[in-house]
Amino acid sequence: MAGNNILEKSREIKRPELAVLSADPRGIVSLLSMLQFYAQLFVKNLTEIIAAQALLKGKEANSNLGADEFLLIYAGTGMVAGDCKLYGLKSALDKCESIRQQLEKRKTSVKCSDVQHWLEDLRERIESDFSREYFLQLSHSEAEQFQKPLKDWDAVVSRFRKVQYNVEESSKSFALGRYGAAVFHVLLVAEFGVIKVAELFNVQGDKPGWGSLKRLQEIKDRNWKDKSPLEQEHARFLEDLLPLAISIKDSWRHKISHVDNQLEWIDTDFSPQVAGEIISATRGFMRRLAADLPRPPAPHVKVDTPYGRH
Repeated sequence: MAGNNILEKSREIKRPELAVLSADPRGIVSLLSMLQFYAQLFVKNLTEIIAAQALLKGKEANSNLGADEFLLIYAGTGMVAGDCKLYGLKSALDKCESIRQQLEKRKTSVKCSDVQHWLEDLRERIESDFSREYFLQLSHSEAEQFQKPLKDWDAVVSRFRKVQYNVEESSKSFALGRYGAAVFHVLLVAEFGVIKVAELFNVQGDKPGWGSLKRLQEIKDRNWKDKSPLEQEHARFLEDLLPLAISIKDSWRHKISHVDNQLEWIDTDFSPQVAGEIISATRGFMRRLAADLPRPPAPHVKVDTPYGRH
């Protein structure tokens, strides 16, 4: 009965609060916040263990735990286990659970020497688990780009919602130093823009994509008298936009092969300078497109009125 009462008392002990590092596991925190958090977590848990070890230091090795020692160790390992579970310290969590199971099973008949060995093992596991945590460092500008991937793309995304995902992925990839991935995603944005221009002139073809540039170039080079009314109406628009699209394609012509309207990567090793230029060119092209691409006329909805249907 006494052992059960001790267990009940240990469960009433409240854990001190420990700030959560980030609600979003993909988010970014400063180096200072990270050091403060992990120092707090590390010191807090080791303090629990050291306090328990100090309590047992003066005890005879073969003596049994007293009620106070049992209470402290059972509650302390419970607090440590909660943090280990929350922050993924798996090996240390397993040891905490093992210690608590032994205490529940043997109650105050457990030997002090056994507990000393358990606590030392737990301490080593915590240190080992912490040594397996790795972090990626970002500069201030890289962190800002990762956290605000749509910066300077507002007008484009507002007009063309479908490109938002690839804009975000391109910005985040660039911030993480994955320049080939950044170019891959931004070229999908540029290709979307080329398709939109081709759709305006009805030359998107069976496989819309970069292949439309050739057909758009033919329209641009056509004599004025040979252009259709649609082509004449939007001739200035095409004259302004086409060079931007072609410059984007030229920027990756040595890295990517264009076969049957499909992009085949020859070399994925892009320097940050080249990747940045491609992204900047694409952003300029898409901004111009968002501002100048004629919007389709609103569909006419017929409404029944007392004077007939209009």
